[in-house]
Amino acid sequence: MRHRRLSTVFAIIVLTAASMGAAAPTAQPDLDSAVVQLMTARSQADGSRLAAAGAGTEVNVQRRSPRGDWVFGSSVIKAPNVEGAYPEGWLFVAQRTAAGWKAGLDGTPEFAALAQQAPASVVSDGEKRTFAANTKAQTQAQAAPTGLSLPYPQGASWKIIGGPHGWSGQPRPWSSIDLDSRASDRSVLAAQSGRAYWVCSNGGHIRIIHDNGWTTEYYHLLNEIRPNGTQLKMGDYLGLTSTRIPCGGSAGSNHVHFALKSGSSWVALQDKTIGGWTYFEGSSAYGGGARRGTTTRYVGDWIQNYGPETGGGRTFENAANVDVADLGQGESPITVTGVPGNAPATLSVYADVHHGWRGDLQLDLVSPTGVVYRLRDPAPDDDGTIIHETYTKNAADSPANGTWRLRVKDVDSNHSGYIDAWSLTF
Repeated sequence: MRHRRLSTVFAIIVLTAASMGAAAPTAQPDLDSAVVQLMTARSQADGSRLAAAGAGTEVNVQRRSPRGDWVFGSSVIKAPNVEGAYPEGWLFVAQRTAAGWKAGLDGTPEFAALAQQAPASVVSDGEKRTFAANTKAQTQAQAAPTGLSLPYPQGASWKIIGGPHGWSGQPRPWSSIDLDSRASDRSVLAAQSGRAYWVCSNGGHIRIIHDNGWTTEYYHLLNEIRPNGTQLKMGDYLGLTSTRIPCGGSAGSNHVHFALKSGSSWVALQDKTIGGWTYFEGSSAYGGGARRGTTTRYVGDWIQNYGPETGGGRTFENAANVDVADLGQGESPITVTGVPGNAPATLSVYADVHHGWRGDLQLDLVSPTGVVYRLRDPAPDDDGTIIHETYTKNAADSPANGTWRLRVKDVDSNHSGYIDAWSLTF
């Protein structure tokens, strides 16, 4: 009789645990396996050897639905503690089905679909909007101006201690730079508004997903916040520069390892504009530097943070006809407003000009302060009659707001024409 009572008690314990959602302990290894398998496959597809290094993995469940059938969290392939190695991390959403766990890593269609289906207790409505906006904007996010600030206060200058390099050192794309403060304030700040997440279980690694299609990554943080989908503004505090390596890697001095992604892929910093500077690679990883107008900064130099300075890809147009007389010139104005800071290093100028002999024409863009940018030189042998051309000019030394002018000059006789339309895209 005593034996029967023990059996009955044991059965009640099992049934009660199952009814409380405690099936998770037996399901958790399956979840871990599903996420690790996805991470490993993605890492290997990107050409990384990190999974083979054997430093370990993490599957960090940050939220779980009441029934335990939906989870959200971060996952990491840890890095060995050697120079140039960095952990690879992802956010994930997973659903438990009859066939096992179905999971997706951030930046993939699977993640986007699962995030939209997940209950609000696991993925909030605000997060769903952010993920959808980020995914939608990814096709537009390859433009050189990124809409991002540098990860420290505007107006402050930090040192580039490592020029463009891979998230894990040498491997391309060279998506990352290392920055260190020159002052006692080592505060690392959000490069733009977005939703922030912790990645490593020990902290020190933050990801921000922005609405404009970009994602920024921050590593080596000390005294960091622990965001879990937190909506941040540009300039909000993230942590301090340090030498911490919570998920592996190395750091010889205090700095922030700052990197750029679009979707789930690292993006080369070459020709990208962040904080008012356009970055260029060196002959090897960690070389190169940044340019702003006629100013160039190399590794070891200080760069001032000018903020996002892009105008959000706004286009301004003048479609009114302006005559260009034989041996004369015409000017068509465009007034730009609401674009902060200076013009980008990749200002796009579209010109639509009609003329009896277009080779007679010289085209210049005149900035609000009178700086002249040559667009097209005369070409005496060019007997075409229409110019439909787009020019890209580095106008970062000119203010964006004000009146810009397209100047068309006829340098030879016998023909006339007119400016049909033109536009500027910031």
